[in-house]
Amino acid sequence: MDRIAFTGHRHLRAAEVAPALASIHAAYPDAIWITGGAIGLDSHAAEYARTHGIPLWLILPFPQKVMTAKWNAAQIAMLRAHIAYCSKLSVLAPVYKASVYQDRNIRMVDLSSLLCAFFDGSPGGTGNCVRYARSKGHPIRMCL
Repeated sequence: MDRIAFTGHRHLRAAEVAPALASIHAAYPDAIWITGGAIGLDSHAAEYARTHGIPLWLILPFPQKVMTAKWNAAQIAMLRAHIAYCSKLSVLAPVYKASVYQDRNIRMVDLSSLLCAFFDGSPGGTGNCVRYARSKGHPIRMCL
């Protein structure tokens, strides 16, 4: 079974990415979706998976309480819904450490057969994830 990892920017809105998510689901209807639980694209992909019955694997850098310390109530509720829905949950570190975000990205790429990147070329975690996947010759579908 295919495993698709998602990476993308926090500023993206659900309406912006919904057509691409629908296209990915149509192309790979039996795939497991892997997301990292962050606000933005991660949350939109996880919510799309949840509302469309797509198997979801969450790979969180930290436990929910640590990860959501500065989130608002709606963002926390969304992550809780994704945790309740997901078929597999992995948590990489018990406490905050910035480098764990890249560890999570590496894990998602290494466990997937395809990386779907909602990447606009700007620096940051999404760019780091894409660069890592490229360095490994990993298949990437650019979605922006």
